[in-house]
Amino acid sequence: MAVVWDEAAVRKALPPGSEPAKGMTGGINIYSVQRGNTIAPYSAAYLYVDIEGYDSSDGIKGRWMLAGVYGPQPKTSAALKTYYGFPVRQGESRLEATADGKRATGSLNGQDLVTAEIKPVPNGCAPGAGVLNYVTMARKTEQIVVNRIPFVGDICKADLVSAKVTAPSGDAFSAYPIAKLVGASEFRNGASAFSAPVPAGK
Repeated sequence: MAVVWDEAAVRKALPPGSEPAKGMTGGINIYSVQRGNTIAPYSAAYLYVDIEGYDSSDGIKGRWMLAGVYGPQPKTSAALKTYYGFPVRQGESRLEATADGKRATGSLNGQDLVTAEIKPVPNGCAPGAGVLNYVTMARKTEQIVVNRIPFVGDICKADLVSAKVTAPSGDAFSAYPIAKLVGASEFRNGASAFSAPVPAGK
């Protein structure tokens, strides 16, 4: 789901020297992975903001994760937090059918944090591939690093029915109000990979 974030909340979250993309654009990703090496299977939900200076070779803006949950196994969130610097906790997501489409929800300890509903567009899928640059701060060195994540799969058009952060006050997700809903898409039959983080600028 593509959204526009509240500017004040985003600027508080970014490290010194980082600049959000024009328009405070970003998104909400809620998904699951059934097969994979080491940390899979897992499900996840997270919020991110687009940032300047880290575009991938195909023009996709770099991303800074604002808050996330990965799990339900503890090894998944632990690996992403320890080795990649992502601000994640042990949680999970679920996908449910609705009358017109699908509802995706991210949760932590039984508490729903973020929910989105989409309506798939008939015959709206096309193959796609690219690289996502997720920028984080290494936990040990406090150095800005880039996690390059290549992906390939079917990118499918969808109508965004609703998206809302439902986390209770004080939770990390609740710190990021959505200023505007922009649109949605669905990623199907996909594959992606985490690569070793590299220092920013290399």
